[in-house]
Amino acid sequence: MIIKLFLIFFVFFFIDKNTNASTNCNQYTEKIGKEYKIPNKLLTSISLVESGLKKGENFVSWPWTLNVSGKSKFFKSKDETLIFLKKNYDKKKNIDVGCMQISLKYHGQNFKNFNQILDPKNNVEYAAKFLKSLYSKHKTWNEAISRYHSSIPKRKVKYLKKVHSYWSDLRQKKIKMDVVVELEEMSKRERKIKYFRNEFKNQKLLDSI
Repeated sequence: MIIKLFLIFFVFFFIDKNTNASTNCNQYTEKIGKEYKIPNKLLTSISLVESGLKKGENFVSWPWTLNVSGKSKFFKSKDETLIFLKKNYDKKKNIDVGCMQISLKYHGQNFKNFNQILDPKNNVEYAAKFLKSLYSKHKTWNEAISRYHSSIPKRKVKYLKKVHSYWSDLRQKKIKMDVVVELEEMSKRERKIKYFRNEFKNQKLLDSI
């Protein structure tokens, strides 16, 4: 009976965890943005410019995104993304990775491996640190935002406009995102965990009688 309960718990928990992969980026951009005292919704806005993808009714930052020499590629899973990276990585190519599209060419040396840079939390946290360093250096958020993408004037202006557009829409709640849904799903998982813990306890009590 205990083994059966464990198997049911395993299936419930891990299926939930995997089905919510799409929201990981924006969970972290919201949370880490606050931790690093980045203006509200700014980190999320940048992530939407970098890896935004329409998923059903929602528009989310997709963690399994690569940009290879200017062409975006969206993968179904982390494993699929890693396989592509391992097969196609070339130091001469400009490949951007993950939620915040971290450049392997310029920042790859700061990560142990592809798995680490692709991890949503690591990816977003590195981007937050980088953005804050740009702000500290250049003293304005507009300059930090534009230089996150490029130091070339024309590219800076174009990128800044894109980020501000998403930023404005987010603050006015014009973009439907599933961060709230994810928090609700987390709450459901917590309830399931609590339920199965109680079941385990009850079963142990029955076995001891």
